[in-house]
Amino acid sequence: MTNDDLDKNAQPEARAEIKSGTETPSDLAQGKLRKKRSFFRSFSNFLVYVVIIVGIVYGLPKFLVWKLKTNYPMAAITSGSMWPVLKTGDLVFIRGVQSKSEISLGDIIVFRNRTNNTLTIHRVVKLSDAKITTKGDANFTEDTPIDFSDVIGKTLVWRGGPVHIPYLGSITVFANDLIKKNDANGTGEAGGKK
Repeated sequence: MTNDDLDKNAQPEARAEIKSGTETPSDLAQGKLRKKRSFFRSFSNFLVYVVIIVGIVYGLPKFLVWKLKTNYPMAAITSGSMWPVLKTGDLVFIRGVQSKSEISLGDIIVFRNRTNNTLTIHRVVKLSDAKITTKGDANFTEDTPIDFSDVIGKTLVWRGGPVHIPYLGSITVFANDLIKKNDANGTGEAGGKK
């Protein structure tokens, strides 16, 4: 090949570059319009996600209170007393009970423990007219009998077992541990001493 042949081959490429580099005003306007549409689409997607998150964080607990008929529709397992059925960090769903007749032997109930002012989740082992006796599956001794008025509800059951989400209650367990640690330091506040 000669130099003339190389120049002839190079010229069309240079012309192609010149042609692709020239943009008309309408091409520029379409590009700006695409950028605006892209921005509005991204912004509207962001707003949809925010609405969904707010709906879940605020609306889901309200819905569960209504649907499960209790003010405490969810609880975290904070100890190993119900192992192996429920493990520390599990989140359980609680269905409210309106009468003692809804509770039977073997049900896992949630009750207000008046000894330490917490909620306890244990299995019913004895029922009498006046009292309900519970015991954690991993515990060796029965709990002190309670009145029906202390019962918050019983775990929601599906396919023979309590409905629970593993590890999701760990956030609550972590927060409780943090509060206990701060209370031991004498601050009573999250975040340590001032």
